[in-house]
Amino acid sequence: MMTHDEVTAPSPTLLVSLAQRGWVVHVAESGDADSIASELGRIADVLGTRVMGRAGKLEEVIQPQTFEDAHPRSLSAQYGLNALPFHVELSHRPRPCRYLLLGCIDPGSPSAVTMLINWRTLGFSPEELRLLEGAPILVRTGRRSFYSTIISSDRTFLRYDPGCLEAVDERGQAALRLVAHRLIGGSPETHHWRRGDILIIDNWRFLHGRGPSDQDSGRRLARILINA
Repeated sequence: MMTHDEVTAPSPTLLVSLAQRGWVVHVAESGDADSIASELGRIADVLGTRVMGRAGKLEEVIQPQTFEDAHPRSLSAQYGLNALPFHVELSHRPRPCRYLLLGCIDPGSPSAVTMLINWRTLGFSPEELRLLEGAPILVRTGRRSFYSTIISSDRTFLRYDPGCLEAVDERGQAALRLVAHRLIGGSPETHHWRRGDILIIDNWRFLHGRGPSDQDSGRRLARILINA
């Protein structure tokens, strides 16, 4: 389980921990939904500029979705209440958001864990990195679909989401297989949610996934996406 940074407000220590580790957990002063959302917003405004999510909102409350209830192009539409695979938030955008902030309004019963893994620990060789930054892939996002690569040309971020990426040739197929294989063999860290937890993730360094959830478990997380 993650070690909590027991702090009461955004602080230099919190930001240093985030820069060094790539994720950090802050504990909200109060466990009520309004206080958690307010504190999440204060942290977000320190980190950068808020980005609209898939629903077109700057602040969202998310919960596990069944196949039928999920957005048609979301991971939940493919996986439902089963475990969600590792992915990078907003991989369907030309540039994924820099930070992902999640605040636990209700962990649910049973609670579905969040898993995190640093893509730079997956052991890609220099040759494999060249494949990932050179092989073309199609990013499916409706009428705004575009071509890209899994790793950006400056290697600052990795783009990966099984729900929206498609190979356009054999090199792209090899690149997607490579990432999927390394993620299976990786060593993720796991966070077990408690009410009031605020998880801050460097989305350019860490992929995240969700454990399986029961229908109507009550799990609710406030979410804000940040560009920086």
